Amino acid sequence: MLRTLKIVAAVFVALLGVLHVFGNLANLQAALGFVAVVTSAADQPFYAPYGPPISSNALHVAVLAMILAGEVAVAALASAGVYGMLKSRLAAPDVFAGATRPAVAACAVGMLVWFGLFIVIGEGYFMLWQSQAGAGPIAGAMRYGTVCGFFMLFLLLAPDTDR
Repeated sequence: MLRTLKIVAAVFVALLGVLHVFGNLANLQAALGFVAVVTSAADQPFYAPYGPPISSNALHVAVLAMILAGEVAVAALASAGVYGMLKSRLAAPDVFAGATRPAVAACAVGMLVWFGLFIVIGEGYFMLWQSQAGAGPIAGAMRYGTVCGFFMLFLLLAPDTDR
């Protein structure tokens, strides 16, 4: 039962990455506009920026590319984990545990993308929390990063002894 739940958890992490990549690509101009507004400190009604904003369009594209690359990595690693776990679902516990590693890595990358980039850098440095544009992404990033963290703990700590 736990092996099946681990596979399902990894499927959901893969879907999280895939849906975010496709959502951002389908709305590429809006995604780029969001990155530009946040990183240029264009909408900061309360605190003044304490570091230099990013006003270069090339850097805005680079930041969005970094976000997309992280989301692609989440999707690819989690998918590789799903494939490996499905192949080894009847194998010895240590073999199945090894097959979970790509999904664990996907969860770690998800935490880096949604917690690291959005919460730490976006909210901490660019003060995303004070702009109207940032309210939704901050709440979403907190959810996604937290869920990735919990799934990572589940993948690592739940026993792999059932078959």
